[in-house]
Amino acid sequence: MNYQEFLTTIKTRLSLQIDSNFTLIIQTFIKNNGTRHDGLIIQQPGLNVSPTIYLKPYYHRYLDGVSLEDICEDILAAYHDNLPEKDFDTSIFTDYRKASQRIVMRLISYEKNEELLKAVPHFHYLDLAVVFYCMLCSGEKGQANILIRTEHMENWGVTPEDLRQVAVQNTEKLLPPDLISMKALLKERRPESLTDMEEMDINMYILTNRFRTNGATALLYEGLLAKLADLFDRDLIILPSSIHEVILVPAREEDGDREKLSEYTAMVKEVNEMELTDEEILSGHAYYYSRRTGLVS
Repeated sequence: MNYQEFLTTIKTRLSLQIDSNFTLIIQTFIKNNGTRHDGLIIQQPGLNVSPTIYLKPYYHRYLDGVSLEDICEDILAAYHDNLPEKDFDTSIFTDYRKASQRIVMRLISYEKNEELLKAVPHFHYLDLAVVFYCMLCSGEKGQANILIRTEHMENWGVTPEDLRQVAVQNTEKLLPPDLISMKALLKERRPESLTDMEEMDINMYILTNRFRTNGATALLYEGLLAKLADLFDRDLIILPSSIHEVILVPAREEDGDREKLSEYTAMVKEVNEMELTDEEILSGHAYYYSRRTGLVS
């Protein structure tokens, strides 16, 4: 069964298992870096919001031998686990006075999102773009966000600069930064290697946010890089390891050399190719933060 046949089959099977008053829709969403995701939406009468369940992971499970019956059960379980208990208050987004308290910024690739950027307010930052989201909620089950498009901005009667100003205030408050040593992160993810870790000299640090989602945006937090550079008493090499975090390396004297920086860029490209999905890639370049100038280049 190919992927399109799988989508049709899942929709048909689920329609026989739920109340006849419910509506099933499979909608394609364009996400970061132009990636496409097919999401299942089960609309329940009397409720104006429903979780979106992305189906490609379930197709991979089907290819691995999981039965369609089990997959449908898991999809329904995911739906019920994430179903809101009440209607969504649409004024949180439609009323700019409320929305302005929730607007945050996010860093994405400029080149890989050129089509998207035609439809959304944004600012250029190095080879990246700063876009804006309204963060509706966040918690253990994840975050719910709405990408702010040009029509939203125009309906509110605001400008990109208005969005930037409130986002600068909100983002660090709602998504506070988190700095983790690479050694601590490896210990967290591979506790069986604790003894080996103790002997490793890893002078790298992960900069992200408390939720570890879209945490590369912490690069934009006012004065944060300066504080970290002062803490290490060094300039900083910045490796954009994904949209979710960057790796900071306290620079040695020789790291300012162009040839040495090209080696770091090669590391970034290798991670992009070997470790990340297309949606997670932020940039193919390493960056350098200078304490003297206070600039990232």
